[in-house]
Amino acid sequence: MTMGWWGVGLSLGVPWLAGALWLRLLWREPAPGVWPLALGYGYVLSMLGVTLVLRGMDALGLSLGFIGPILLFALLAVAGGRRLRQRPAVQTRDKGTALERAPVWQRILFGVLLLWLGLRLLGLALEVWWHPLFPWDAWTTWAVRARVWSELHQLVPFVSPQDWLANPGGQAYTIAAWQYPATVSLLALWPTLADGAWNETAANLPWLGCALALGLGFYGQARLWGAAPLTALVFLWLLLSLPLLDSHLALAGYADLWLATTLGLAFFALLQWARDGDWRQGGLAIAFVLAGPFIKQEGAVWLLLFIPALLVARLRGHWLLALLGGMMATGAVAWTMGGVSFGVPGAGVVQLTPSLIELPSVGRFVLTYHDSWDAVWRNLFVYDNWHLLTYVLVLAIGWGLFAATRRGAPSWLRAGTVFVLGALSALFVLFFLTDAHLWATKSTSINRLFLQFVPAFVFWMLTLWESRTRAAGGT
Repeated sequence: MTMGWWGVGLSLGVPWLAGALWLRLLWREPAPGVWPLALGYGYVLSMLGVTLVLRGMDALGLSLGFIGPILLFALLAVAGGRRLRQRPAVQTRDKGTALERAPVWQRILFGVLLLWLGLRLLGLALEVWWHPLFPWDAWTTWAVRARVWSELHQLVPFVSPQDWLANPGGQAYTIAAWQYPATVSLLALWPTLADGAWNETAANLPWLGCALALGLGFYGQARLWGAAPLTALVFLWLLLSLPLLDSHLALAGYADLWLATTLGLAFFALLQWARDGDWRQGGLAIAFVLAGPFIKQEGAVWLLLFIPALLVARLRGHWLLALLGGMMATGAVAWTMGGVSFGVPGAGVVQLTPSLIELPSVGRFVLTYHDSWDAVWRNLFVYDNWHLLTYVLVLAIGWGLFAATRRGAPSWLRAGTVFVLGALSALFVLFFLTDAHLWATKSTSINRLFLQFVPAFVFWMLTLWESRTRAAGGT
């Protein structure tokens, strides 16, 4: 059934509404930032839910279509709306919003920044609307699978070139990156099913929603953290004005924006949970962390960075020191004895030796030091990719280390600092100790991999700023 652009709008709007309403139901009490949080997290969760529905239809042997899934999400939206209306309202004394109570100059600046962001996102939205399919990875991987599935209305498999050549008469296709997760291709496929035919603009529109979801989720979590509206918007402006992030929106089709959003939303929720133990935030953190490997292969590796952050958030004193010491001693013994390897069910074998790292679905990396400092400096500090973000990040790391190692440092501060340092350490290993140093020296994937952590870095800097202003008696 062909519905054209009306269908494309419904394909993005109805699941978004369903996800936002059901997430909003988790917060009974009125709190600043809850609706932006529900809208941001709800979009990504609902779109991931759409991909699961499409996988389920294919597993049942059904032809991929628009009507069944959209009716399901419409029913969820109606049920969520009814429950939200029926829920007893919590009576509070109306003192006006935080923005209404702010000084006039703050309200003016808030309006200026909000207008700037709106115009910037409008310009990027027009880029998405006008541009044909452009990014290289979309040409070679993500959109290729989406178009094939859109034309055939079934998730025909993509296999290795060797397997495809061995069975040329089979119903299978091949691409160079045939083993990459299918989720991003399914995200591009979904609105084209609503349109009724392959449509590059429709396939790219979920990326616009992803950027909006990142912004809404960031602002909502910042307000729930206790940041003033202007402070939250300033840090959001710092994030959404970054040239490379904007490029990944304007040139929709890469998977990195989705992984950056998924990791960022997981990290925001993790810090909230580490601060006050809110089970809702903990659940969101788990859901988004587990979604990472289904977005892109390195998501399975980045998932491991949350484990030490979780440990330092919940363990204190001698228990933490004993655990860290034991882990370091075990790792040192295994390393000096030639490394360690262990199986991952359904994925392969992880092998770690003093000269080799081999990760399932990611690849093999030979460990040798490479002098990549000049390339890293140029990409992160000289080129116009990040404005002044990396300079500010260096200062924030010094500040965060000092604050996190002081006696009585809060658990969220330790967790956030450990995650940031772990992410930077992982990137150091990649670009200085493996063959991936070529990604830095050739200025290819270095910025895309750094982008995947940027939302987390900016939110961490926001929490440092808030802790400092509160300690100084600020508001």
